[in-house]
Amino acid sequence: MREAYAVLNGPGRPSPLDVLARAALAVHGPASIEEKLSWATEALRSVTGATLAAYVGLRAEDGRPTAVDGVVSYEVDSLVRPVLSQLASRAVGAPAGFRGKELRRDRRWRLFLERAGLPARADALAVVVPAGGGETCGVLLVVHRDEEHFDDQDEASALAFAAHLGVALDNELRLVRLAEIQQEQRGVVHALQEAVRPPTPTVDSAELGVHHLPADRSAPTGGDLHDWFVVPDGDLFLVVVDVMGKGVAATKDALAVTHAVRLLALDGCPLEDLVSRADRLLTAHSPDLVATVVVARYRPANGHLSVANGGQPPPLLMTGDGNVRLVSATGVAVGWPGAGTSEVVELDLDRNDTLVLYTDGLIESTKDVLVGLDNLVRAAGQVARYPSAHVARALVERSLSGAMRRDDALALALRRRTPPPPDSAAPLAPFEYRFSPSRATVSLARHLLSDWLEHIAVEDSERADLVLVASELCANAVRHASGAPSALSLRASAEADAIVIEVEDDGDGFELESLYDDEVPDVDAEQGRGLYVVEALSDEISVRREGERTVVRVVRRAVLPER
Repeated sequence: MREAYAVLNGPGRPSPLDVLARAALAVHGPASIEEKLSWATEALRSVTGATLAAYVGLRAEDGRPTAVDGVVSYEVDSLVRPVLSQLASRAVGAPAGFRGKELRRDRRWRLFLERAGLPARADALAVVVPAGGGETCGVLLVVHRDEEHFDDQDEASALAFAAHLGVALDNELRLVRLAEIQQEQRGVVHALQEAVRPPTPTVDSAELGVHHLPADRSAPTGGDLHDWFVVPDGDLFLVVVDVMGKGVAATKDALAVTHAVRLLALDGCPLEDLVSRADRLLTAHSPDLVATVVVARYRPANGHLSVANGGQPPPLLMTGDGNVRLVSATGVAVGWPGAGTSEVVELDLDRNDTLVLYTDGLIESTKDVLVGLDNLVRAAGQVARYPSAHVARALVERSLSGAMRRDDALALALRRRTPPPPDSAAPLAPFEYRFSPSRATVSLARHLLSDWLEHIAVEDSERADLVLVASELCANAVRHASGAPSALSLRASAEADAIVIEVEDDGDGFELESLYDDEVPDVDAEQGRGLYVVEALSDEISVRREGERTVVRVVRRAVLPER
């Protein structure tokens, strides 16, 4: 675009060939559509020696402003657009031009010339900017104060500009429409995912997370599904299913499996019989259905866990100190002879222990299941202290990193979240620090909060997470604050087993944006990453207005010792 303008602004009248040679780059390059329109009008005025030039959009869906060079755009919009629209409608289907004598028949055109300070006999040349399908994007117009100024070469140049510009505008409109279609499709896909994705239950002493990555991003549904629900006695059931097949048909079969397991569990079916009973129910109606399934029953009161497997890979048990082992639960898949659980495995989760159920997509991408299991165990040891949602995501993404995906992949994580045991540390008064909006004060606020948390016996890993949350909130407050001295405040307090952090600023406020579970802010994004981290490391986050100030409140539970 810069080189193209250099040609226009060089000494003397530029050659039409010189300008047209650069039209492809200027009009079809990465510049905005407004820049392209401005370049086209200025270039055409320069090439033809016109007094003024304008592009007048006639396609309602473009919503483009009139681009002009040498005249007020309002005059073109109010007086010239109706005239050009009427003339262009007669030339639909082919690039066409019309001269000043055709325009002078309309009184609005004559009024326009008068307001522009041009004589009534001023010469004009207008050419239709064609769109695909025989439609019209708009009209390129040039006007010269002298009568009979424009010749056939000028018209040929104008038609060449119009052809370039028509393709560029058509491409722009297609991109806009494609983006709209993609947004609609994304909404439909999200609605479908939400329809098959059960809501996360709220269970004491349990932190849950799940992540699913389809083999084909263009077909985000498939045969890997999960379910979680609470039975009447308060126990939590976790189910992961992997149906043989792809696409919506596999989703339908997987839903049938999860529904059968849920109904049997709610009916009181013993865990050791759950897979075999589900097999009899499902294959009676769908004899070709084949599905692996693993079911875990978790008792929040004491952390006891029972696991029944039906052909799924061995679950992972990750302890709070980062050790990882495979849980040897075995069985035969639904749809195979002898379907059922070989043995129910009993476990007791300690505080911060995590159980991960997953589908074979996590371990088969390497083509060697044993290598895949080793890679998964290694990755689990690296992320054992992550919150459950991020454990699930990290295991899926790290297991598939650098591998060719041939199957869906799903991981479900359950972490036992309970307060640490009682100790003798005395509770401190609430923490508060007022500061001015600068990086240096954010650093100091972070250190002061860390000291306060250390004095109330918060574990090192929990303290690191809370300090990170506070740091991100303070950085966000600095961006939104007015800049007044001591306008920001960081507060922290203990409530039962939870730590509450609040950051207050004098900015205009903002709203928390809800993110899809499968969305992560772009690493290059200027905004959004900080609040994503805060949400990931918190049990609650809210924003409220207090007069002219904004307060962001975060709660993290099961942090303080029981007293």
